[in-house]
This record gives sequence, structure tokens and C-alpha cells, in this order.
Amino acid sequence: MFKVINPGVLTTVQDLGRHGYQKYGMPVSGAADPYAHRMANILVSNHQNEATLEITLMGLQLEVLNPGVIAFTGGDLTPTINNERIEMWRSITVKKGDMIRLKGGPSGCRVYLAVHGALMFPKYSAANQQIQ
Repeated sequence: MFKVINPGVLTTVQDLGRHGYQKYGMPVSGAADPYAHRMANILVSNHQNEATLEITLMGLQLEVLNPGVIAFTGGDLTPTINNERIEMWRSITVKKGDMIRLKGGPSGCRVYLAVHGALMFPKYSAANQQIQ
């Protein structure tokens, strides 16, 4: 759905973590702000544990390749579409060619970006160093 123009300071793919493995020394991990993660997914009609982009501080720039519905939650890092400020914590329709940017902002340090229908990523195998 997106072409990454600039990944920003630190952008990661997050879900709500791995539960049930703590007895083996594995932390739950997942989104730093589970509430904002869940709400982003709810705003785009996804299951609450679907992957989101967890964007830290500023710099993320994406080009929309396919139309869809997105939502930004978490801290206010001044999200814009085509250089127009957009509201946080609501569903936003985007179209092909739109440019999404997070410039950094007045509150918080992490934003969650959810996409209706879920984010999909290729699997990477360290054993054969290929993306499947």
C-alpha cells in the first residue's frame, strides 16, 4: 500500500506481543502503547492485534500506492497528507499518490499507523537470506 520515501528516526512493525512464553524467559514485547495500537486498529475496522507501524519522533514519509483507510493514534507528531495537517484518532481516506509525512510535534514520541485490511510484510528467512 505504501512506498517508503523516508523511514524516519525509528519505525517498526508492532503487534500486541507474544503471550504465554514468559516462563521460558521471553518477554511479551509488542507495542510500547498497547492502547493507542488497539485504537488505531479499531478505527480502521481491523482486529486489535493486527500489525501497525510504530513511528518514533519524526521523519516518516510514505507515498500511497493504493487507496484505503488509515488512522494515526498515539502522540501528536504532526501527521500531514499532501502537506495538509490531518487529525489524529480518526479514520482517514487516502488515495493513490498521496504523500504522508510525520514532522514531529508537540506531544508524545510514538505514533501508530494502522491500515484497513492489515499491513502485510514478506517473510524473511535468516537461514537462506531470502525474502519469501
